[in-house]
Amino acid sequence: MRQAVNDSILTIADYAWFVSETDQAKDKPDERFDIALFGLVGEIGSLVTAIKKRLLSAGRRTWGVPNDEIVEELGDSLWYCFAIGAASGIGSDFVVADVRLLHTEIAGTDRRSEKIREVLGTNGERFLQDAPGFLTAAAEGSATLEEFRELAFLTSRTRDDQLVEVCLAVLQQLTAELLRAKLPPIEKELNLSLPDRPVELVLAEIFWHLSAIASLYGLNLNDVASTNILKLNRRFRRGEPTPLYDNARPDHEQIPRTFEVTFVTVARGRSRMYLNGKRLGDDLTDNAYHDDGYRFHDVMHLAFAAKLGWSPVLRKLMERKRRSDPKIDEVEDGARANIVEEAVINAIYIEGMRVAGLTASRSTAQPQRLFADANDMSFAFLKRLEALVTGLEVAPVHYWEWEDAILSGFAIFNELRTEGRGTVSIDLKQRSVNFSPSVYLDFGGRLAGIGVADADGSNILGVELDDRELQLVADAGLAEVMARREAARIALGLDPAARNELSLGGWRGDILDVRTRGAARDAMWRKGIVTFRATATSRGTVCSASVVALSDD
Repeated sequence: MRQAVNDSILTIADYAWFVSETDQAKDKPDERFDIALFGLVGEIGSLVTAIKKRLLSAGRRTWGVPNDEIVEELGDSLWYCFAIGAASGIGSDFVVADVRLLHTEIAGTDRRSEKIREVLGTNGERFLQDAPGFLTAAAEGSATLEEFRELAFLTSRTRDDQLVEVCLAVLQQLTAELLRAKLPPIEKELNLSLPDRPVELVLAEIFWHLSAIASLYGLNLNDVASTNILKLNRRFRRGEPTPLYDNARPDHEQIPRTFEVTFVTVARGRSRMYLNGKRLGDDLTDNAYHDDGYRFHDVMHLAFAAKLGWSPVLRKLMERKRRSDPKIDEVEDGARANIVEEAVINAIYIEGMRVAGLTASRSTAQPQRLFADANDMSFAFLKRLEALVTGLEVAPVHYWEWEDAILSGFAIFNELRTEGRGTVSIDLKQRSVNFSPSVYLDFGGRLAGIGVADADGSNILGVELDDRELQLVADAGLAEVMARREAARIALGLDPAARNELSLGGWRGDILDVRTRGAARDAMWRKGIVTFRATATSRGTVCSASVVALSDD
């Protein structure tokens, strides 16, 4: 913020600035007001629900003791109130408008004003005395939220639980009044139960009633707003990531700072991970009645490691548990932590499927993309994840770190569902996780096939080249690409008619990336082939290539 957030000096101007800075819709001028409006309607409904739950659990005698949920919903309502002000171009002027309106009502000479003064008594006199000073401070930008709450509460005509009920009822009416602006002219003409008033005046009343609820619960409005600021900062104001938890551990107890994990599909609905040429864990299946791609969920362990520095499951698989500290080994790297991580990933997956289902098109057979952007994650969802890891080292991470881990992990998850294979590169120093559809798996396995082929500089085989292979031709020449590809076909034992059911993704040293589909893919699965090695020698315009197919079954 422009100045340090402090419970005693949080000004109305600073909070308005903060709301504007954290408004994710500020670059959407056509939708900004509507998003803020619907958000306020929803949050006031949530505030009503929170108070109802408090009343249900505590009863009337102790209902006035606030809990975290009431504070949070009240803070969210304040945020949207200011967001509407920003979206409608009035900023925080509605606060001043409310004080001026109250001053006019109380200081008037008609019978209504006299009646209000009678009800307010000395509080009304104090308001009339203090209001001019507040308005001056507001004009200078120094008036605080708490000063408004104290001043506004002097004008309350009822108290205690009766006032809470009044506030909740009036807030619902006021949000309905704001929604009236969305009605077309004919509906406004026919529906006259609500008045047409400027947004500024409606927001002024909403703000008064929200601050009155804070008063009734004994809450400092600066505290409420500061709690809201801390919550939003944890998601929207990115900074340095949480330090890696194993920085002080010996190398063999650290998650490697850079490494690659290769995913290979070895049968229908069954995949396998490799690290440094060795299997990493057991074969992966969906554990479901239909193919939903869940077998690729292990990429989330990699994303957690990269973005959060945390994955007890990966530590176990990589044999990087922190055994030199028995308590950390038991609590942070033990069975319970492993179960929690799997539960977190399952919760994330279920939420992704739920959200994707809300917008899925019935006309497409393509797999639903999960967590396409950050808008697919609500605060309530992120708080559920936070609750799941309570008591573990990862609990204090920021919401934005969870968000980054989920977005990056499921971006790769979506790629793996489409490709069925690929290499995931993790860099804990850079906090990055990246995907390539190429597979360069280096291990010495069982010989499952061998092929030798010659090719010259022309495509005489009727082979269809994809974009990647055209780039390989530009780099290495047509003869070498044709020779390697034909030798791979022979190694798979495929009929020449199936030439176009495989293609080359490239080669790294003597490791050949072969992509398959149809009969070629079935041959790989049947023979347990997971990688290829190749050599190629050119003599003039002719290239000779030999390829061996390897299995680790």
